[in-house]
Amino acid sequence: MRIYILLSLLMPALCSAADLEYRCTVKAELFLQGNGNLEPHVRPIEIGKTFAVDRVGGKVISAPLRNLTAAEIRVLSRGDEDHTFELLSVSSPTGKVSTDLLVIREFVKNKRKPFVAVTSIGEVYSGICE
Repeated sequence: MRIYILLSLLMPALCSAADLEYRCTVKAELFLQGNGNLEPHVRPIEIGKTFAVDRVGGKVISAPLRNLTAAEIRVLSRGDEDHTFELLSVSSPTGKVSTDLLVIREFVKNKRKPFVAVTSIGEVYSGICE
């Protein structure tokens, strides 16, 4: 009997766990050129790859935006029906600061939310999160 009570208490938390994470797929990979233009990456190795985003803590699992070793991870905005989800990651692996910004259009009215991400070295990724 106690197991049934415990399961009934945990079920709402388990059902809403998906609301705490995005699963994103890269659809385009661009690179900032010396002339200021964004061009398709010469070797687009990230297209088709998926990554997961923790909507609460901001951790990103898998390339191209993995931030598990970042010095600072800030969810700037959790997003809602009127605003975007915004995540900033700051790293300094060699003493030089690098940043990644991820923006997901949480306000889009369907399950598939477009995203764009920009890295400090001029990589730009876009795609869909669910």
